[in-house]
Amino acid sequence: MKLSTLTLALSLALGSQVSFAKDKEEDKTKTLAQTTADHILYDGVFDFYQDPKSGDNLMVITEAQLNKPYVYFAHTVDGVTDAGHFRGAYRETKLIEFRRYFNRVDIVSKTPRYQFNDDSAIARAAEANISEAVLASLPIEVEEAGKIAFKVDQLFLSEALHKVSPWSNPDDKDAKKRFKLGKLDDKKSRIIKHRPYPNNIDIVVDYVFNNDNPSVRGSAAISDPRAVSIKVQHSFVALPENDYQPRYDDARIGYFSNQFDDMTSADWAPYKDVINRWNLVKKDPNAELSEPVEPIVWWIENTTPLEWRDTIKEGVLGWNSSFEKAGFKNALVVKVQPDDADWDAGDINYNVLRWTSSPTPPFGGYGPALASPLTGQILGSDIMLEYVFMKNRWIYDTLYSQGAASLAQSPAHGEELNCSLGHELQQNMILASTLASGADISDKEILRQGLTQLVLHEVGHTLGLNHNMKSSILWDEKQVHDKSLTQGIVTGSVMDYAPANIAPKGVEQGDFFQTKPGPYDDWAIEFGYSQALNTAEAEQARLEKILSRSAEHQLAFGNDADDMRAPGRHIDPRVMIGDLSSNPVAYGAERMALVESLLAELKAKALVEGESHQQLVVSANILAGQYSQQAGVISRQIGGIYVERNLVGSDGGKAPFTPVPLERQKAAMQVLADKVFAPNVLKDMQPLYSYLQQQRRGFNHYGKNEDPKAHAMILTMQQGVLNQLLHKNVLQRISDSSLYGNEYDLSTMMQDLTAAIFVDAKEASSLSHNLQVEYVNRLIAIADVKKPSGYDNLAKAAALSQLQHIRDINVAWGASAAAKANKQYINLLIDKALTV
Repeated sequence: MKLSTLTLALSLALGSQVSFAKDKEEDKTKTLAQTTADHILYDGVFDFYQDPKSGDNLMVITEAQLNKPYVYFAHTVDGVTDAGHFRGAYRETKLIEFRRYFNRVDIVSKTPRYQFNDDSAIARAAEANISEAVLASLPIEVEEAGKIAFKVDQLFLSEALHKVSPWSNPDDKDAKKRFKLGKLDDKKSRIIKHRPYPNNIDIVVDYVFNNDNPSVRGSAAISDPRAVSIKVQHSFVALPENDYQPRYDDARIGYFSNQFDDMTSADWAPYKDVINRWNLVKKDPNAELSEPVEPIVWWIENTTPLEWRDTIKEGVLGWNSSFEKAGFKNALVVKVQPDDADWDAGDINYNVLRWTSSPTPPFGGYGPALASPLTGQILGSDIMLEYVFMKNRWIYDTLYSQGAASLAQSPAHGEELNCSLGHELQQNMILASTLASGADISDKEILRQGLTQLVLHEVGHTLGLNHNMKSSILWDEKQVHDKSLTQGIVTGSVMDYAPANIAPKGVEQGDFFQTKPGPYDDWAIEFGYSQALNTAEAEQARLEKILSRSAEHQLAFGNDADDMRAPGRHIDPRVMIGDLSSNPVAYGAERMALVESLLAELKAKALVEGESHQQLVVSANILAGQYSQQAGVISRQIGGIYVERNLVGSDGGKAPFTPVPLERQKAAMQVLADKVFAPNVLKDMQPLYSYLQQQRRGFNHYGKNEDPKAHAMILTMQQGVLNQLLHKNVLQRISDSSLYGNEYDLSTMMQDLTAAIFVDAKEASSLSHNLQVEYVNRLIAIADVKKPSGYDNLAKAAALSQLQHIRDINVAWGASAAAKANKQYINLLIDKALTV
């Protein structure tokens, strides 16, 4: 009985294994139609089949699509700024190929940067020492009639195609304070949308990250820090098949570009970089002015506030004036997304002006574009606009009045901002609104002008233009306020970070913001989009004629790669944010005087019966920020070098590097002495200190002393200026440039700086004493008397000389006890430092 039972069991087990083997064999022999029976088909550039029960996905490509480059593009559909994701963020673009390896399909990414002349023998070694990236290798499930099918769920539910989680940064000193996503959970993650088209297909994935015990909770936008959802769209795009002709980049003008190195060229600059631009072609190539075959169509998303749609449309269409000068009529067209539209704003086939109201906005406006990595042809674009830009909602966690160096979001929200013009404009619009009652302009008009400038700027990015921080030198400090002269053009380019143009007291108010493309913008569009000639020689001559105008004052150009917003970074003070004049010292001094007058009036304007003190806090901090910003602008003149990138012979033999004139550097030092280092700096803010109380929200200020930190606020501004003036790059540049024209030598500059800080002891205030100790400690660090400083020998000697001079200063008879105590402490610091 037992034997027969065992025999039966063995028989059943063996039969089961045989049956299972047969099923597996049958799966291998199933046709594509059988495998995808009852599946949902998404037929695009690649076909996707989804099992309606399990949700599993099968991807099908043809043999003709193997070994062929496609554009892979990832962007965030929705996320949280804590994790470095926000709606509409363009994340990554790269070229990929699908390659067969026996019974598998490899997805491979490779850089197209290095180019070889096929006629050169060295081209046979073009693959040498260039690493391809095998992003994934997937087994083939079914193959028939030139079609290859493979499962892709694990491809999309992993980070194989794109790293969704933040990259680790070993140099991040605040890493422990930052929110961390945790580990990707492929069981909770899922593919939630397929968007197929003949030339592309989008796959939207909801990635879920688990962190069982987060040390940082994150912002209130995170429902539960243990499980965070980020939605990312993966797009595969076929390269356009057209006669698009790439246009080579030029250093005299500012386009985003793709960089290519000619590996077989003998040129001194063997570069074949191409600019990013749309494929705009005239319907009538012989007409001086023609409509394009295909215009650049922009859609206003249906989330956009109704009252601002016309302003946004006007901002977009404002670029048509530049395109008309380049030979195109109606190059840009604007439409409104219907409320019942059957397409999403994230669809790369539609260029959409999108509007959001995020808990912690990472920008005011953001205008990226997707371009072919091979040619630079722009394939699609979006513009993200944040509603906070239009309102007084305060998005900053740190305040000047609490001793912060800048108005900023907390580190948990991420340090890196994209195009941050919107943040700058939001502060400036609130500032401008405080003047509306005293000027013949309404709040709505200020908003209209500010929004127009923002839209023009972001659309400019989507046309391929990068920033131009040098265009603010178009007018001098008087002309910029003359509305009859500017006529809506406050700077040479809408691609600058121009502040609100607020007139000083007693001067008639001009344009607050830029509402038209400037002369540089017209010139840049002409270079990028005007119709090409038939032969390479004629086309090169035509473009060179356009570029030969680069020395004209109104066409000045300098982008983020040259701007001086960070202390010690770069050298040309004209390439700066926050400035708005060809004479930034005079304009900055006027702006500071205006801020002082507004502070004196602020208490009466911003304290409202029955309201909290929040309006006063926000307004005072904006004014303090404007004051500090101008201090930074002015400080860049000292040791500055004007940079020109014109070709040899095109600018009358002018050298590329010219030191800032002595009189301007001396004028800058005098304004800093009077407005930044003076004992009574920001005296008009002192009556406000006892009223600077933020509105309480529950326990938001738990663990923080909420009283204003007046000394810290002033010292932080002064430290920002000293960070520039005493930066090792600046001190070395002052000495170096004395060999080619700089007349403000290092010893004189240091003597002037010491004199500005060490005022008469009878006049010195507690603010002066605070600054003097800060300055002496910096001199000690520079002088290299205790530990290596990294400064050059000339800077060390200059610092030591100033220390000895300060030690010899006697406190005047009748000076206060505080002044005597401060001098005794400074003497102790110097003596300790200089004692061997």
